[in-house]
Amino acid sequence: MGKVWLITGCSSGFGQEIALAALAHGDQVVATARDPTKLAQLAERGAITEQLNVLDSDEKLAGRIDEIVKKTGGIDILVNNAGYILAGGVEECSRSEVESQFNTNVFGQLNVIRAVLPIMRAKRSGVVANMGSIGGWHGTPAAGLYCASKACSTILSESLRQEVAHLNIKVTAIEPGYFRTNFLSSGHKTTAANRIADLAAGTDGTYAGLDAYNHNQPGDPQKGARLIVEALTGTGRCEGRELPVRLSLGSDAYQLVSGYIDGYRTELESWKDVSTTTDVDA
Repeated sequence: MGKVWLITGCSSGFGQEIALAALAHGDQVVATARDPTKLAQLAERGAITEQLNVLDSDEKLAGRIDEIVKKTGGIDILVNNAGYILAGGVEECSRSEVESQFNTNVFGQLNVIRAVLPIMRAKRSGVVANMGSIGGWHGTPAAGLYCASKACSTILSESLRQEVAHLNIKVTAIEPGYFRTNFLSSGHKTTAANRIADLAAGTDGTYAGLDAYNHNQPGDPQKGARLIVEALTGTGRCEGRELPVRLSLGSDAYQLVSGYIDGYRTELESWKDVSTTTDVDA
């Protein structure tokens, strides 16, 4: 029997591709966006399209989820995909820019989780997938606020996973590398209004790199979406596999994560002789 998916941020990019892949899998998909008029293509393919703003109040979100459940009978898989990247140095980003980044990428996911988990708890089953990023492993200059928001997403996923495991609810953080979506394009990437000349030597490389990488990323979003559907449903190549805490996506993600782990281990060991001397004396 097909699963019921609820996916946020489906107007483009990974959200749209995951919705299409889930439909192709034979599942029922509720595709959501702040502006549902941008979901016409998904509606034509058989998705239920709904307006949903992840920043709405808890009461309004709970009401929207109740309305969706009346149409579908439940929610089996939640994909918290809505998000965007704020480019800018830590000092360059204004308070309002930072608050907007965390409101969408962190609090937006939490808002939807609070609305959907009661449905899953009642059924004693479900899957929650929060879209993280390879950036959650490592702070990048001129993208530190985005990286920090995605690190939050992953750590919250790890905690939630342990809190609901006994209820047969699975939780994972999906951490894509660079996929060829419109994520780095205007309208999806926001750049800090303030630029500080003193920081240019540390930030200009990332600014230029993001522009150069736009639509030149190595990852195929359709392939990535198909793997996400297989992983979250335990089918195809993922049959018999335990859903990981962190699902790295892409050959670049594998290489980068491996490098970060090795680097962290080397640094940890280099400080071991002094960092382990702070315990209370026996």
